[in-house]
Amino acid sequence: MTHPHDDERRGVSRREVLRSVAAAPLLGAAGSMRWLPHGDSRCLVVLELDGGNDGLNTILPLEDPAWARARPQLAGVRRGAHRLAGGFGLHPAMSGLHGLMRDGLAAVVHGVGFAGSSRSHFHNRDVWHTADPSFRELRADSTGWLGRAADLLATGGAAVPGLSVGSLSVPLVLKAKEVVVPGLRRIEDYRVLVSPGPDAARRREQLIALATGEGEGRKGSDGLRSFLCGVARTAADSSEALHTALARYRPKARYPATALGRKLQLLARIVICGFGTRLFHVNFSGFDTHAGQLATHEALLRQLSEAVTALVRDLVAHRMADRVLGMVPSEFGRRVAENRSGGTDHGDAGPVLWFGGALRPGLHGAHPSLTSLRDGDLVPTTDFRGLYGAALGFLGLDAKPVLGDEFLLAPGVNPVRA
Repeated sequence: MTHPHDDERRGVSRREVLRSVAAAPLLGAAGSMRWLPHGDSRCLVVLELDGGNDGLNTILPLEDPAWARARPQLAGVRRGAHRLAGGFGLHPAMSGLHGLMRDGLAAVVHGVGFAGSSRSHFHNRDVWHTADPSFRELRADSTGWLGRAADLLATGGAAVPGLSVGSLSVPLVLKAKEVVVPGLRRIEDYRVLVSPGPDAARRREQLIALATGEGEGRKGSDGLRSFLCGVARTAADSSEALHTALARYRPKARYPATALGRKLQLLARIVICGFGTRLFHVNFSGFDTHAGQLATHEALLRQLSEAVTALVRDLVAHRMADRVLGMVPSEFGRRVAENRSGGTDHGDAGPVLWFGGALRPGLHGAHPSLTSLRDGDLVPTTDFRGLYGAALGFLGLDAKPVLGDEFLLAPGVNPVRA
């Protein structure tokens, strides 16, 4: 009689192999991975600032007296601000990003938003994720703009067109119709544990038997068993190749020991090793600064600046910076006036930061007026869908099937080089 834990005693558990088989979309649904030589493909990184970043205390309108009047406490960040063109400044905690801007590796688009913002985290995030300002209700067939782009890339042959980096949950923005976009928290989550040595072949077959349920009295069609067997073999055969390739990566920048730093270094490993994924989403939360904003916002912006700077410097050193475009949106900005708790409440338009080697550096677009407000909020001057169109153009994708006919791109607002 077989003991239910005999497989675990032999060093293999059904839980391990099923976890690995579940990762098979990452390893190539067609039975082989699609590796890309350096320079064959461009990548888009969307680093989302979750909670509503205060753009007015990120890109500071230093020479606008209305800013200081509306923010008697919060405008104190002007001391030590990094000077930018046009009377603007960058938050003092973002020295790394300032260096990227000085070197032509970062840019800013002012006043990004959409008509009809509700100041709701959930509604606005859904709008940004779907690229649909009329979005009202999540349905089973709802898709995100990166998910629709992933469908286009899959049609073109990409095995794993998109990834959610740093989380096993996949946000709406990556929800596709035709492909499954996986979440990746760490490379080790997707490793099939077959140790090298004389026993490796037997252990591989044991893993496949566990995945397909052989020897356990399970019933299933030959077609289903054949499919599961193929997926299991793909996972077993491809996983070590993936890890061998990733092991060749050597960082050429010092990443901060933060959660965001680890996420972006993981992303760098995948990009630099030529795995072939072209769409990345990374979430960075904590930006809902209703109270005590000065210290919290400073810490968040420092983490953001340090992690992004490390990523870009790493890409530059590996001669990959021109192949990667990063955009840093948030679901809304904050209100112009600070509140009585030393923070800011939900607002509307805000800046979108960009990074990479394919940018027209500097500041782009018109900054919203700080005196001609709409219910205390900045009025957007740039439609966010236009920026999505610019990003899709960088990838060589047609924006129409992703964004529809209504997306806007005002002349002079595109920060991406042609």
